Amino acid sequence: MRDFSFDTHIFKEGDTYVAYAPALDVSSCGATEDEARRNIRDAVRGFLAASAEMGTLSDILEEAGYEPRIRQFHSGGIIKA
Repeated sequence: MRDFSFDTHIFKEGDTYVAYAPALDVSSCGATEDEARRNIRDAVRGFLAASAEMGTLSDILEEAGYEPRIRQFHSGGIIKA
């Protein structure tokens, strides 16, 4: 899976920036906002790889609202308030 997009919320908690991908319930952090962004990408990659290895990736992505399209999953759409 090469292309995968996900929404990320980044907020500061004390001196640490926290990055959270709510659709996947994955989070990471960093000393800077950029570091938190890099770390959430790595965390999501690791989560997806582990899920694929366990054979649960399709179920997890479908539950998160992603739709399969020609061997790729795409977000079913996020409504922002």
